[in-house]
Amino acid sequence: MFNGKAHRPLPRLPHALLCFLAFLFSCSRIIAQAVPQSLDDYFRQARELENREDYVGAEKIYQQAAANYPNQPEILKRLGIVYQTELKFQESIDTFQRVLQQAPQYPEVNFYQGLSCFGLNRFENAVDAFNKELEANPKYRRARYYEALAYQSLGRNGEALQQYETLLKEDPNDKKVLYQSIRLLKSATLQAIKQLGNLDPDSDFMLVLKAESYADEEKYPEAIRGYKEVLKKNPDFPGLHFALGEVYYNKIDYANAEKELRLALSEDPNHPKANYYLADMMIKTDRSQGAVPMLQIAVAADPQFMLAYFQLGKCYAAQGKPQEALEVLLKAAELDPYYKSTHYQLAQLYARLNQADQERYHMEIFRKLYEQDREKDLKRREKLRQNAEKASQN
Repeated sequence: MFNGKAHRPLPRLPHALLCFLAFLFSCSRIIAQAVPQSLDDYFRQARELENREDYVGAEKIYQQAAANYPNQPEILKRLGIVYQTELKFQESIDTFQRVLQQAPQYPEVNFYQGLSCFGLNRFENAVDAFNKELEANPKYRRARYYEALAYQSLGRNGEALQQYETLLKEDPNDKKVLYQSIRLLKSATLQAIKQLGNLDPDSDFMLVLKAESYADEEKYPEAIRGYKEVLKKNPDFPGLHFALGEVYYNKIDYANAEKELRLALSEDPNHPKANYYLADMMIKTDRSQGAVPMLQIAVAADPQFMLAYFQLGKCYAAQGKPQEALEVLLKAAELDPYYKSTHYQLAQLYARLNQADQERYHMEIFRKLYEQDREKDLKRREKLRQNAEKASQN
């Protein structure tokens, strides 16, 4: 109800304050947009997008980062890798080139450039890029591996094989490198056999290759017939007596094996395997005294012949020569740390030498390797059983 009193106007101050705050907020947004994010923020955002496989989004983040930090090669490197992941090989090469103009040996950029060249089948360019990476970092395995693949693609198999051999010297258990090396050697071998067969399908060389193939497949009677056929035609064909002796040895026909292997030694007295096979047969027929000189020749002729060291160590131990046995058995363990029988022999030898700590050490290794082999055997048998059940159901 109107009471006759006039209303006072509302104070103007709060409205002015609101306008001022709005102005401040607008300015803060402009300032925030003007100040770039830190590199770590850009990298974090881009990595999150890459993890979600949003590579287009990651590209934009790296491009923004490159605009705000134009002298940072790491940004361009990561942008190039994103292009590469999207199979945009030319864009990645152009981006990597920008990095290399600033820093010709920037870590991994030559490698990634080589990978993009490889993707475009520019194998010569790929080899050049991988070589530049390896100049700066000779231990970079991926660069050496892909360089080998590039050499193969160029038909330069000898150079490819050199790269695989270098990788296997560094890591003999690299399955991927072993696989590629075997494929390369197998292909070269098959090509050479085909070429030889085209030249002369009935030559002594082809007959020996067929006999070797039978031996590899454990078809011993066929292999023996093949080798003997060549011996009749050409008694001076090199290596036939050893090849025959090896087949007889694997067939456990020791009488014929010894005859052929001694003929092999008359041709080459230092043949490591011929000496080893003869020594092994002597040990198995209680003639270990005569085996020692042959095993000594075997390890001298082939310093990597682990089994020859192992057998020589056993002979020395049987002859009561513990220090000589210890030396060669340790060498055998060095050449193949996973051969469990060596560790068992070492444990027995250290027990005789009253070195309990070393005895326990090698016995523990033997037990672990024994259990691992037992588990593998059980799995293999179970797989065979399952395969047999499946076959019976079909």
